Amino acid sequence: MGLNIVAPSSFAGGSVFKPKDHISDVAFLIEPKSIARQQPNTYQGKTTYRDEVTADITVFRTLESLEKGVPDEVIKATRVVHGMLSDTLEKVLAAGPDNAVAVRLDKVPTQSGAGFVWRDLDAEKAGLVGAYAEKREEAIKAAVAEAPSF
Repeated sequence: MGLNIVAPSSFAGGSVFKPKDHISDVAFLIEPKSIARQQPNTYQGKTTYRDEVTADITVFRTLESLEKGVPDEVIKATRVVHGMLSDTLEKVLAAGPDNAVAVRLDKVPTQSGAGFVWRDLDAEKAGLVGAYAEKREEAIKAAVAEAPSF
């Protein structure tokens, strides 16, 4: 058996999802994995506490990549720290350990300015994300079936 070289970016456990970098992306498949409650966050000398959701996020930046079923980026084990985003993912996680969501990102006005929220995809885009997820799961099952037993 040969050496399996992997990219360290595949294990970006310390990364934080930055919504402003993804606001124009077409679709996301988000698979929440865990939640860490009341994590300290210090910004401009003020410490607050927030819940952080760790998730795998598959990013489709363009309609073309979504239609082809080829993601532009897969972010493994990234932390979602923005309140409205993590709140939604917390509910997805609470509904079941294998739940995922197909969404888009939006920015909305809030009492204190603006915030990021997940929004439903239209039926066509949601179907394409679902088809990608099914194809990915089939590929995993096929790889496991072909793997040697030890």
